[in-house]
Amino acid sequence: MPPVATTESAAEVDGKFDPAEELEGGSYRPALVKLVEDVRDSERRLLRGFGSRREILLWTQELAVRTLGEMPQDWFHQMARQFRGVPSSDQERTLVSTLLRPNYRTRDLAEAKAREFRRQLSAKTIRPAAHRAFRELRADAGEYVDNGDSDQHAPGKQQFVAMRPAIHELHENQESTLEALLDGFDDREAILDWGHDLELATHGEIDEEFVTRCYGERSTRRLLTDAGQSDRRGRELFAAHYLIPVFNRGVRDLAGRAKEQANEQLEETSTTTL
Repeated sequence: MPPVATTESAAEVDGKFDPAEELEGGSYRPALVKLVEDVRDSERRLLRGFGSRREILLWTQELAVRTLGEMPQDWFHQMARQFRGVPSSDQERTLVSTLLRPNYRTRDLAEAKAREFRRQLSAKTIRPAAHRAFRELRADAGEYVDNGDSDQHAPGKQQFVAMRPAIHELHENQESTLEALLDGFDDREAILDWGHDLELATHGEIDEEFVTRCYGERSTRRLLTDAGQSDRRGRELFAAHYLIPVFNRGVRDLAGRAKEQANEQLEETSTTTL
């Protein structure tokens, strides 16, 4: 195989990708097209690089949803280890550094090598997971024939991941729950309240004693409520280690049950049941 070029700019990788614009046309099986294009969008963001550790975490959570939970569990644990043990010089570990854009990393790392690592991640880990997700979805993806009007089922018009409203709802729960943790909590009661959201965000996959420990262990409680820089970095590790792997399990469990629904169908159903 010819070597992969390494000279293109970040702007060229990013382009001006707008999934809705590229998917304006209709499709007989829009759920499959939507799945592929969502993963394509995630890969393009990876190749462009990220502006912060927090952005990496949010992307990782979204990737778990867009691959329908097919990313290997061990990969999330590997990512969590990269957020552990920040050196005294405050340099990121190598993997995290490769995911950050040059202006946002502290480690001295050649951008050409970092870009090649991101390509390898896309080729060796994300693409096989996307393939498994596609094969799981294809058996249940509905086929639509619109009488001269293909706009209703145009992939670019679909709001939901793989046209599965329940999976999209899970994504929103996960995103808001993750952001709440990274921001930190005002007090101990807020941790308990957050625990209810976490139940939804993990689709019940979180350990039954997890919130109890968050509330009861003094060191954990301090980590989740203090506003210092070290606590913010600690919450990133906490999220990477405890939440995101469980998010992936929750998506995987739900993906086998959620059924597709076009936006227009959902709106019509909601209207008729009021």
